[in-house]
Amino acid sequence: MKNRFLCPSCRSDLKIKNSVIFSARTEKGINGLVLFSPELGNYSILHVPAFTYTEGEHIDFYCPVCHANLGVPEIGKDLAEVIMMDEKKVEYNIIFSEIAGKQCTIKMKEKTIIESYGEDAGEFSNFWGEGPRY
Repeated sequence: MKNRFLCPSCRSDLKIKNSVIFSARTEKGINGLVLFSPELGNYSILHVPAFTYTEGEHIDFYCPVCHANLGVPEIGKDLAEVIMMDEKKVEYNIIFSEIAGKQCTIKMKEKTIIESYGEDAGEFSNFWGEGPRY
């Protein structure tokens, strides 16, 4: 998979090998690095054992390069966003849940939902209708 994942603020690459890397902070103030699969809809994650959280807890995600908060409260208080650039250099907004255990990923282009992934994606698709309003 040759997609690139970029920070929307500094446009740094967030993908190394087979992981998209974020820094994160739990509601309890625990900080750590979290590695996600670059395959949309694959919800396997890696983190150090000391980075603990509970199911349903809100986790803030940050760019590990510029430390920008990736949350998009103007769309939803529990959502974050990165940019995905495919092999043809077409860019998509990738919106994902910041709630531990919530499986929701939305692939968007020009404010229109292209694809959604995860068993909880319907909650947000229905909320947005045709797509979120920025």
